[in-house]
Amino acid sequence: MNTELCFDYEAMKPVSMDDMEEIQRSLALSAYPSCEYSFPNLYIWAEVYGTVRSFFNGRLYVHMPSVDELLFPCGEKPVPVRELAAVSRELRAHSFSGTIAHVPPSYIAVHPELHEYFEPVPMGAENDEYIYLTRSLAELPGGKLSKKRNLISQFERNYDSFELKRIEKEDFRTVISLTEHWRLEHLDDTRVENERKAINRALEHYGQLGFDGLMLLAGGELKAYAVFSRINFNSYTVQFEKADLDCKGASQVITNQTAKYLLNRCEFINREQDLGIPGLRHAKQSYMPVLMLRDYYLRPRAD
Repeated sequence: MNTELCFDYEAMKPVSMDDMEEIQRSLALSAYPSCEYSFPNLYIWAEVYGTVRSFFNGRLYVHMPSVDELLFPCGEKPVPVRELAAVSRELRAHSFSGTIAHVPPSYIAVHPELHEYFEPVPMGAENDEYIYLTRSLAELPGGKLSKKRNLISQFERNYDSFELKRIEKEDFRTVISLTEHWRLEHLDDTRVENERKAINRALEHYGQLGFDGLMLLAGGELKAYAVFSRINFNSYTVQFEKADLDCKGASQVITNQTAKYLLNRCEFINREQDLGIPGLRHAKQSYMPVLMLRDYYLRPRAD
């Protein structure tokens, strides 16, 4: 028996705070730019997705049973195709699809042998990740971003005494209040309820998980906030960004100020996916991403 290809799904364990250092080491070795490869994201969404993890042949495997997705593994060395096939078979033996998600196009390009075991399929536009130059979001240069600059100017004229401050523990209740106000307008969307759970988890372990954040106050009221964390050596991801939609320009100000705050910390900002929501897609496209991160599924062929 080749023990190097004997993956045991039963050995997978729920992602917990105790895993943070070990998982972060594996994530750092691969340095993927995807927001999916961030321990804060893995942990805060673990309750929603039932996320489990295992280390196998020096690589980190993560499975989300509720959506039946196995993340493409990360580690110091690229994974052999035969190992992926063995892991996929084990998942199918446990009544999962065996589909592997977030596979980089570069991996598919240099491993033609994978077609023996898998069919590569684009993940779909709703899973594309929006990546921006931090400097571009901070400076908003050029004619295509002039509307953003104008909305920021309008906000500054309307609220000449606005305040921008870092989110601290004593601010969590205020942050949750704006989140709840937004949630009540979208009660028919299960994604919103899932996000509420993730936000609460993020705030519960805010400092431990390495989160940072900004809140925009005007007239003594919270108008917008952003919560973000580091993905790798040159990228941050914005996990949550909310604004009072009745406050014109608040959304543009918090996006712009977040980038200014991160300008000397990272070259790129990942603003995650649009989930196929038309309004969110338009808003993210309007900031002119420098890269749309498009990954693949590997769907197993019939044995």
